[in-house]
Amino acid sequence: MDWMEIMGKSILDDILKEDTSNQITQEDEYLAPLLGEIGQIDDEGIKSFVRSLLLKASTFWEIPSSFSGRYHPPDEHGPGGNVLHTKRVVRVAEVISDSYALSIEERDLIIAACLLHDITKGIPSEEVGMFQYDPMHPYTVNKFVSDCIRYDKEYANDSHSSTLFISEENVQSILRLVRCHLGPWSPVPETYPITYMDYIVHLADNIASKVHVIIEDSQLINDRWTNE
Repeated sequence: MDWMEIMGKSILDDILKEDTSNQITQEDEYLAPLLGEIGQIDDEGIKSFVRSLLLKASTFWEIPSSFSGRYHPPDEHGPGGNVLHTKRVVRVAEVISDSYALSIEERDLIIAACLLHDITKGIPSEEVGMFQYDPMHPYTVNKFVSDCIRYDKEYANDSHSSTLFISEENVQSILRLVRCHLGPWSPVPETYPITYMDYIVHLADNIASKVHVIIEDSQLINDRWTNE
């Protein structure tokens, strides 16, 4: 399965047509909903890696966080809900990370994994509508990353974000965290969380998906979160 073909025309294709001096500005416009979260990454290689993958994952920006409508806050159930969910996962991970004496490197890996954990969650489908949920998305992300690296080796230049400025060790660490993000609901028992970093990413995803339940009795709850 070639993810670059399945995802269709990527955002990056449009950016590459622009004047090279303006490509980072063009990238920022597309990444605007998550620029604050991406900016929390200190390592420039990891940051460029995350940006490049998000720019190539057109489906990521369109899908809801919940395809069944039974999970996640109701304001994430429409188009683009996956992006809002991702913002919340990063924010929760940052709060949890504050409770650990994490190194800058560990924090970067956790934020990167949170930004990328649902990047292949939806795949195009003619049978059920525009997209359908892929229960194996913690693992298909590996192939997506490989395809993006192959693409960048052929087309990348120094004027835009790339998957090529990151060490292989960091790539594998991020993918490990993504594979473990479903926790005890993982379809592959071997990817249940083991390390504290595994658990931070899993707990961030789980808590973010249930934040509406946590504050359902609050007077401050947004009306869009009511199920009535």
